[in-house]
Amino acid sequence: MRPAVTVDKRDARARADRALRANNPGEALGYLWQLVDRSHVIDEELTQYLRSMGQAYHMLGRSRAAATILLFLGRVKEAADLSRDVPLDLARCAQHHGSHETAAQYFEQAGWLGHAAIQLEDAGNLRAARVLWEQLAEDARLRDQPYTQGLVRFNLGRACKALDDRGAARRHTIQAMHLLEAAADGFETQGMRERAFDCYQIIMTIGKGGSFENLAEGYLNCIRILREDNLKYYVLQYYEDFQALALERGELHAAATLFREAAEYARRQGMPYARHYQHRGAEVHVEAARRTLADGGTPELAENSYAAAIDAFNELGLYSRVREIYGLLAQLPLADKRKARYARLQQRLAEMEDDRTPMSAFPDYLRMDTAYPEIWRLDVIEWEQAGDPAETMAEVIQDQKWPDFTRRRALLCRLAQLETGEPTPSVATLERLTGYLGRVEIYAALAPLETMYESESAAVRAGVLKAVRQLFFKRSFALVILGLADPDANVRREALAAVGALHFGHAFDPLSRIYREASDPEVRRASLASIGKIPSVQAAELLIDVLRHGDRVERDLARELLVRADHTEVTPLLQRAAAAESGAARAEFDKVLRMRGAV
Repeated sequence: MRPAVTVDKRDARARADRALRANNPGEALGYLWQLVDRSHVIDEELTQYLRSMGQAYHMLGRSRAAATILLFLGRVKEAADLSRDVPLDLARCAQHHGSHETAAQYFEQAGWLGHAAIQLEDAGNLRAARVLWEQLAEDARLRDQPYTQGLVRFNLGRACKALDDRGAARRHTIQAMHLLEAAADGFETQGMRERAFDCYQIIMTIGKGGSFENLAEGYLNCIRILREDNLKYYVLQYYEDFQALALERGELHAAATLFREAAEYARRQGMPYARHYQHRGAEVHVEAARRTLADGGTPELAENSYAAAIDAFNELGLYSRVREIYGLLAQLPLADKRKARYARLQQRLAEMEDDRTPMSAFPDYLRMDTAYPEIWRLDVIEWEQAGDPAETMAEVIQDQKWPDFTRRRALLCRLAQLETGEPTPSVATLERLTGYLGRVEIYAALAPLETMYESESAAVRAGVLKAVRQLFFKRSFALVILGLADPDANVRREALAAVGALHFGHAFDPLSRIYREASDPEVRRASLASIGKIPSVQAAELLIDVLRHGDRVERDLARELLVRADHTEVTPLLQRAAAAESGAARAEFDKVLRMRGAV
């Protein structure tokens, strides 16, 4: 079906047209694929090529492929006419029209109850959605899947709450909590913190409509994982949002602690927001003292809050605020000696001027719109798609939130599967699909690749690892780790290449795990080289440890990586490490510092 020789686009188009006129759609598709499967194709040309491809597929009896093209081009009625016997495709057509109730009917007919329930919720039909969530919650496939079962129970609880059935909502939400906590523990035990993060996000969401304890459990665990992954802007955004919720609920002491922790984190990361957070925390301590007194609390409790505020304001050099608080302390019904001491301290600071260093707040433009995805929906959708590339890409194609180039690549991936007409993709088709999934370059591509890795074909598994190189997500490393232990040498080579290609901020944790656990020196060096390209304190600390204790080859590599490292904390870390050493070890660190121009 594919011509071996590449031709220019005019010639390819002419040959495709001649093949179609000669009733040879297979030959035409070979040329048309050359035309659409390029990095840059303008919209008008793409539309023309796709129309011809749709015609060719129709001539071959590949109705699903032809309908996919029609739907992509916005010709929904024609797409639906070709999809009469395929409920899933009819559901996509209804989605494209915004007909949520109709889409739900077709999804339910196909047995995708989660998809159907979500469509009903979007249509405002919560009673029908609840019925479907209840049916899905009893699905036998979920018995050994606490995570997915927790998602379904959470969705069911939400539907019950929206229908004002508080008892059922509470019951299902509690079940969801227990299931998600168990799933999070399991994920963390397996080293899959990114999946545990999803669990904590939902626990956090439960807390937003429930207890502060659940809110804190979710937020603090999310912040912990984000910190470990060095996603510093997400860390501060989560701190900010949790601080706001704590203040809104009157949890002043918790809020003050969060401001202090955010200030310490910003300071360690060299970010300009530490003074702002410290100032906010001090003001909250003052408010806590006032609240204590207003609520009839003891003056000693108020004194403790004022003292914490004084410490913070003093560190900031805001002596006018310190004087003010000492004045308030001197008026509290405390022992005379303590009141007199506070009055003297107030007078002692009379001439001290404030530090006018600016305080920068975390700016809105650094907030991420994707910080709180609807995991409870997205992962149910992923579960029902069961790793089918064509169905996964169908979701991407119809979602206008994705940029055009992503939807185009998803289209090609879906067509590559549907054009064969195979009920189950052959090995050859799976090999081809791995390449297209990698090029889509989105998180959704990972689930199909994980399913395809289960293939008995080493060529398919190698293709999966090759595709993973282009997917810069922490979850990608689950496949990489499997590939490194694969019995086939070619698969292991592709996994090793993926280790060398996947170096980004939150890759440190899985890369360091690979480095620690690998017995193959080549794997250890590849993971170490990738770690060295991550600009984080954690990465630098690991390299310093290797410089101390690694073998000769690894020490040479660590030295080279430390010399090139551009994180602002690297030089201070090296200086502290050098100060703690003597003899040959000290000489090693001094050498690196000289090469960095720091001596």
